[in-house]
Amino acid sequence: MTSPTLPPEEGFNEKDHHEEIDLAEVHASILREQADPKEGGEPIPLWLLTIFFAIVFWAGLYLANNSGGFRADVFDPSQAVQVAGGDTGPVDPKVLGKRVFTQSCVVCHQPTGLGLPGVFPPLAGSEWVLGTDPHGDNHLVKLVLKGMQGPVKVKDVDYNNAMPAWTQLSDEQIAGVLTYIRSEWGNAAPPISTEYVKSIREKTADRTDPWTAKELLDIPAEKVPAAESAPSAPPAAPPAPPAT
Repeated sequence: MTSPTLPPEEGFNEKDHHEEIDLAEVHASILREQADPKEGGEPIPLWLLTIFFAIVFWAGLYLANNSGGFRADVFDPSQAVQVAGGDTGPVDPKVLGKRVFTQSCVVCHQPTGLGLPGVFPPLAGSEWVLGTDPHGDNHLVKLVLKGMQGPVKVKDVDYNNAMPAWTQLSDEQIAGVLTYIRSEWGNAAPPISTEYVKSIREKTADRTDPWTAKELLDIPAEKVPAAESAPSAPPAAPPAPPAT
């Protein structure tokens, strides 16, 4: 027995009906290709975290090396703006040296110059700073320029740490900070001149590794030449104009 065939409804178009069905299937297939929404947040991509922490690390290093301890009495003389009146004369080496020390050295060697017991050696009374035999002024300049690592004895106490190279400092800055530490905390040693630092830098230009204490002590000790150790006198003030 066959089912009776119903007559098509009035106004029914079979072609339009098939087109409508096909269009719905197309839409459904498109929707199936999209990912279903998920609840909660997605984890942060690893590459984004790496960039973020790299920026934070760089910012920390930059602040540590350029903040001057966030003290109001420390500034970078290279950033100073000259006031009206022109050149104010050469910077006092001790003043410049104190700024450099506060900016770059005070964390390890402390404002008192006593260092950190068992970790960082003192500068106050240090034979390396004062250049007492068998240490030389050339040893001091070399270890600041290229750094030093490994065991070292200071004031009969053994230390084993590393000091970074300070090649980024200018000859004037290194001369200033060495002059400062050789005259502070009861130290009394001749100043180190910019010319002497420059000569040592040129002689050791090819060296890339930090020194060891043994390497430095194997080098004959030198004293800074007397003519170079004397700080340059500030220029004389111009004579006052005659009274009218």
